[in-house]
Parts: sequence; C-alpha cells; structure tokens
Amino acid sequence: MIMWAKLFDRNLWFAQPSIVLAHTDLYLGYFFAACIILAIVLKLSERFVINKVKAKLIDRLFYLLLTIGISGLVWFGFRYENTQIFAMRAWAGLVLLTGLVWFLFVIKYLIFKFSTELKEYEHTLIRNKYIPGPKNR
Repeated sequence: MIMWAKLFDRNLWFAQPSIVLAHTDLYLGYFFAACIILAIVLKLSERFVINKVKAKLIDRLFYLLLTIGISGLVWFGFRYENTQIFAMRAWAGLVLLTGLVWFLFVIKYLIFKFSTELKEYEHTLIRNKYIPGPKNR
C-alpha cells in the first residue's frame, strides 16, 4: 500500500533526482530492459507462427515493447549520467504512460477486430484451398 501511495507523490516524479541511483530508478531500468528482451523473444517466436493475423498481433506487441524498452533505456542512460533535464523521473513516467495508452489500443484491436480478421483469414484459406494455382498462406 505504501508503494502505491509513493507513486502518486509529486516529489517522486518532478523533483530533480539525486546523484545516486535510487531503487526506483533501478527497477525502472530493469523493467525497460525486460521489455526489450520480451520484444526479442516475441520477434523470434513470430517466425514460427503460420497464421498471418496472429503474426500481426505479435508484431503490434513487438513494436510496443521495443519502443517502450528503447525509450526507457535512453531515459535510464540520461539518469545514469545525471543529465539535469532529461534525468527527471517525469520522462520515465511519460514513457510508461505512452506505453499504457498504446497497450490499450492493442487491447482494443484484440477485442474488436482480431476475431473478425481471424475468421476472414480462415475463410480465405478454405476458399483458396479449392482454387487452382499457387496457394497463399
């Protein structure tokens, strides 16, 4: 409970951080590094997905995680080097907020469009199965 209250403290986000990295900074750095690692795993797993609609969903998540991870690690680099303006945690909060909004758009796609695109793709596969010529996957 105390940690959540600390997240809404104005001094955490907008005060100039100290020279020494705090635990919060390290946790954010680990989170951004994990986003990049997860993006790489998703890109490697996309090679094994035959369905193009599922590959499209994986691709959306890949770009989300890669962008958030790289942006966050750039912030962490500024924080590590103690650059005055760019080392503020407000930039990390902005990166996290952007990632949250982007993730909500991916969820919106998953809820409203994914199932219809999947059905259309499966219908196209069945239809193309009986048409002579090269087969489109």
